[in-house]
Amino acid sequence: MQSDIKLKEEMLRNKSIDCSPGEELLESLNREQNRWYSETKTDLDSSQDTGTGVKHWFCYGTKCFYFIMSKNTWSGCKQTCQHYSLPLVKIEDEDELKFLQFQVISDSYWIGLSYDKKKKQWAWIDNGPSKLDMKTRKMNFKPGGCIFLSKTRLEDTNCNNSYFCICGKKLDHFPG
Repeated sequence: MQSDIKLKEEMLRNKSIDCSPGEELLESLNREQNRWYSETKTDLDSSQDTGTGVKHWFCYGTKCFYFIMSKNTWSGCKQTCQHYSLPLVKIEDEDELKFLQFQVISDSYWIGLSYDKKKKQWAWIDNGPSKLDMKTRKMNFKPGGCIFLSKTRLEDTNCNNSYFCICGKKLDHFPG
């Protein structure tokens, strides 16, 4: 019994030693990501249109989000984003959803998810897949609408309602 405990303690020490390089790598990657974020934010802020209705940029990982603080229909938001050479945001996964909901100050924001009447299914603006599984979200999306994001939920509604807009862009390269 005693030798069994000593063996397990030795194995635990070895595992801890094995983890040290991984922890150092993770810290290094976090520092690098923070540096990229700072440089990206500076680069984006310096090129940002200061016209009315534009609120701010937020970046998460390799993606940046442009919050447009003037209300519009879903189609209007799509056009506004296109004016900035951006699409309405496509939410890639649960982590990105949580990040965006944390950034939302108040009210609701159009995102790039709408009902495709021809295909009879929900589709992201780029028609591509997302790891955000809408089926498991226990939501009763009704065909024909568009999805908005609030601090607490995603919900479908008439595409002609007016909400703020979130545009999104995945960075092809990092400034520097």
